[in-house]
Amino acid sequence: MKIPKLSFINSIPLLFGLIIFITTVTSACSSTQEDDLDIIKAFKPDDKYFKSSLVSLHFYTEVSPVDKVDTLFRQLIEVHGLPTDASGIKDGIYTGSSPADAFDYKHVVEIRIEDGRIVEVDYNEVKYDGHGKQEDEAYCEEMSVSGTTPAIAYPSMEDQLVATQNMMEVDAVSGATYSLYRFRYAVSVALMKALI
Repeated sequence: MKIPKLSFINSIPLLFGLIIFITTVTSACSSTQEDDLDIIKAFKPDDKYFKSSLVSLHFYTEVSPVDKVDTLFRQLIEVHGLPTDASGIKDGIYTGSSPADAFDYKHVVEIRIEDGRIVEVDYNEVKYDGHGKQEDEAYCEEMSVSGTTPAIAYPSMEDQLVATQNMMEVDAVSGATYSLYRFRYAVSVALMKALI
């Protein structure tokens, strides 16, 4: 079988596409933007496995039974001394997020702390394009068969955190159990960033 030769003119689109591909891959690989897990390595700077344990917790949450997720979450809080409240944190607004999940959503929280108390919380699961589950009417309608929606569950968790002042005292909303652990994850990241 003879392979046809490409003329220079015919190969320009191929070369152009290859250059764009290489440029895209190179810029993506050399990005200097830190994600939250890179930032919070400073919370436990002498523990080279700290970041890995949080990455593992995130993905474990996505694929494991709730009782096992709860056990692992509590173990990591104890082992690493992860914060669960605003004790010792200066006034300010702090954000925390997870890696993207299997559906390309990051779990994102913003908390406002005043006088050592959490006074405001905003939580959502947000796609890379900025689209949040809480505002997604089609998703909320689809989830309503479970008895709740992100538009119901997330504000409930936010209100509970302000009332209890401890993320481990926030209860799951029926039909959104895994969202509770995603919420706690993001809150913990925000609190660690606040303590760095």
